[in-house]
Amino acid sequence: MKQNIIRYTIGALISLAGMQACTKDHSTLDINKIQGVTVDTTGTGTISVYQFDTLTLNPRIDAGKLTDEAFTYEWKINPNISDTAYQVLATSRNLKAEIKLLPSPAQKTYRLVLTVTDKSNGLKYITPYKVSVLNNLGEGLVIADSKDGLHSDIHLLMMPWVTSNFIKESLKRGVYSTINRKEIDGVVKQLRSYVAFRDVVVQGITENSIFSIKKLDYTLLGKNNDLFYAPRASFRPQALGVVYQGDLYVDNGMLTGAYMAASAKLPNPFDTKFTVPAVLGMDTDSETSAILNFYDEVNGHFVFLKSMFYDKVLYKHPATPAAAFDASNLPGQLNLAAGLSPDRDFLHLLKDKATGNIRLYVLSKATDDGGMITYPPAPKEIIDFSGAPGIAAAHHFVFAYDQRVMYYVSGNKIYAALFGSSTPSFQERYTLPAGAELTALSIYQQGQFPAIEPTIPTHNKVLIMASFAGGEGKLTLFPMINLGIGNLDIANRKEYGGFGRISAVTSQR
Repeated sequence: MKQNIIRYTIGALISLAGMQACTKDHSTLDINKIQGVTVDTTGTGTISVYQFDTLTLNPRIDAGKLTDEAFTYEWKINPNISDTAYQVLATSRNLKAEIKLLPSPAQKTYRLVLTVTDKSNGLKYITPYKVSVLNNLGEGLVIADSKDGLHSDIHLLMMPWVTSNFIKESLKRGVYSTINRKEIDGVVKQLRSYVAFRDVVVQGITENSIFSIKKLDYTLLGKNNDLFYAPRASFRPQALGVVYQGDLYVDNGMLTGAYMAASAKLPNPFDTKFTVPAVLGMDTDSETSAILNFYDEVNGHFVFLKSMFYDKVLYKHPATPAAAFDASNLPGQLNLAAGLSPDRDFLHLLKDKATGNIRLYVLSKATDDGGMITYPPAPKEIIDFSGAPGIAAAHHFVFAYDQRVMYYVSGNKIYAALFGSSTPSFQERYTLPAGAELTALSIYQQGQFPAIEPTIPTHNKVLIMASFAGGEGKLTLFPMINLGIGNLDIANRKEYGGFGRISAVTSQR
């Protein structure tokens, strides 16, 4: 019985095979030629593009009689030069995309791939390109903003007023978040660019962190304890600063200082009984005998520092009862601002806690006898600012470096306080649009000044203002005209919008 079943099965298979052999072949695959696609890359070589610039490619594609509508297109590139993962840049025939990638290391390139897919049969035609990304983060303004009040991003503005030998305008947005794939935790409250050991860095502080970014490619160099020789239990940053051959960091009332061009990290803070404020009078002149002066709100007197090297000690000012004021005994004041006059006097704007009076305390630069005896900054005069318009509610005080002018903000107005004599005058300089709030104010100085001599004519000649209104941040640059009066060339100002709330601006070189 089993043998019969086997015979029947074999017979059925043979019959079926015979029927299939007699069936006519209706396919046309043997006579329909598939139209091929070729992409001409003759003479293309390695494509170079500057970081954050737009790469445009219009490939020469030969598809015979077929039109562009017969295909789909995909451009992709590997974000990590040593990885095989790709991100899509465009799905159009021609490429036009901003390249937000790290600069290419020497002898290495990114892989850009064009894939042309035939819709009718799914065949893919793949063309690779080599792309070299060049560094494009040059001299300009570094801008920190926040869109949610919890995180910050950093942008770079390059334009002739703040960039040497540059005739265009280029605003590179989201530089930090693009390169590091995340934003900065917290709101940045101050930025500063300088040389830190082997790297030029942009350093910043938030309410609970200090961080350094490499100016070369904007990668994060370090944060908090990464930047210190000895670990710290907590961080409450107040200010960053610069003096002659010294870089300063104030945290929780303590001062840390070092010449960072020769130091890999920050040392321990000064051993002092004084409470250091965020508002500091800092001198960068090599010929002065005191490079730092500040008012200690807790102890009610002024303090000075001679040097970052031969006498790294903070001193209380000696008693000066016969002078314009006693720098050793001035209780009950609040720090509003500090700076230097054109002849290097220390300027301290203080507010009396009891009366609310606001006065400018002027102290001369320190001198010495040619040896080791230093005569500290001496009290010279008090200039009363209490009659200035809106001064009781004023904020964002900025001293001009080469004029006896101080800008301040009250309400939606910017004022100039002129203190060339003992009787100051006050004049309105600019009115912000209704509903706009000023969030940052500074005067442009070329990056790395004073370590490097300025080479750009706008140094100390541009007022930088950031404002916020209607959910949008705006950066405005005013040329400063009429030296000594603090006038602004409002008609020729430059404005840049589309930011979050701008909290800090500095220059890099």
